[in-house]
Amino acid sequence: MRLDFHVHTTAYSPCSTMSPDETAVAAKGAGLDGICITEHDRIWTVEDAKALSDRHGIAVFRGMEITTKAGDVVVFGLEEEPTEMWSPEFLKEKVDNAGGLAIAAHPFRGFLVFGFGSMQMDLDQAMANPTLPHVHAVEVCNSLVTADENDMAARVADEMGLLKVGGSDAHKPSTLGTCVMVFEDRLQDESQLIEAVLAGRYTLERAK
Repeated sequence: MRLDFHVHTTAYSPCSTMSPDETAVAAKGAGLDGICITEHDRIWTVEDAKALSDRHGIAVFRGMEITTKAGDVVVFGLEEEPTEMWSPEFLKEKVDNAGGLAIAAHPFRGFLVFGFGSMQMDLDQAMANPTLPHVHAVEVCNSLVTADENDMAARVADEMGLLKVGGSDAHKPSTLGTCVMVFEDRLQDESQLIEAVLAGRYTLERAK
């Protein structure tokens, strides 16, 4: 099962240019079996996700990209939306209590978004990122960061024993499917998705 794990739509992410229906159509065109919609600090209802899935014949999983005091964290399994900015520690406690999954999103983003000319840190400095002790996984493939930044995330994940995952962070159709999680199982809901990630039953593909 091929999923893009990190997708934004105009439903709740003003930075996105894709409507939910445009997102589903583009995902099918990219050869995906499903999408994980991870709006900023908002989670879709079960009913809205099912309606989109039914309209387009594509699996739709619900998550959030939560802005914490130390960086962005993609979560699955948490239904509570933040009403203030949480610390990574506080968020991780909530995710664990919900039986969820927490992923450090684009932890070393700099060049494409902020115009840094090169990586601004070495491995030891990277591992000091205050979000990393409070996640299960690290996003090591993201279309909105450079190859060097993705590679640093992978090196940090290996060094710290964290799972390596990826998602396009798509805000427009052309980037959907640039980072794909390929699961051994046909996943039916978020609980199965979380269990499969934590068990490592997936591979990660980057677009050539």
